[in-house]
Amino acid sequence: MRRFSKRVITYPLLVVAGVVLLVEEALWRLSGLLALLGKLPVFHAIEEWIRRVPPWGALALFGIPSVALAPIKFLALYWMAGGHPVLGIGTIITAKVTGTAVVARLFQLTQPQLLTIGWFRWSYEKIMALRAAAYGLWWNSAAGRMWRRIRERNRGWVRRRWDAVRARSRAQRPRES
Repeated sequence: MRRFSKRVITYPLLVVAGVVLLVEEALWRLSGLLALLGKLPVFHAIEEWIRRVPPWGALALFGIPSVALAPIKFLALYWMAGGHPVLGIGTIITAKVTGTAVVARLFQLTQPQLLTIGWFRWSYEKIMALRAAAYGLWWNSAAGRMWRRIRERNRGWVRRRWDAVRARSRAQRPRES
């Protein structure tokens, strides 16, 4: 009975963990968009300054997105209380996505400095070990195997759709004589 109840509890939790990991990984990868902005001269100068910040200053930089987005989240709550739930929820989701992308980019820029702080390095290593364990559990679970089969079957789906849209738009463009 104990084994059955463990199995009943474990698999749904693994599915939830997998979805959370998937969403967080997707949001974390948005930092790549911010890296593209970093190629513009004004943002490049800011990124270079951030890379030279001392370790404790780098740690303090992580508070900036939270402080900057707090008024926006309060505005979203105001909108929801005022009868505009879609606008409020959309604002909160946008703030979450933007905040995660900014924090991810800040971490990429300041990781060397941050890892010189002893407790931060220790925490980072423990969190990365937990993350690897969670991925291992997910990867070896039935849900993970099903996800891999679906992904393998649909490999290249986005590329095929994109190419079809491009071909259609080329066909509809007027030809210049």
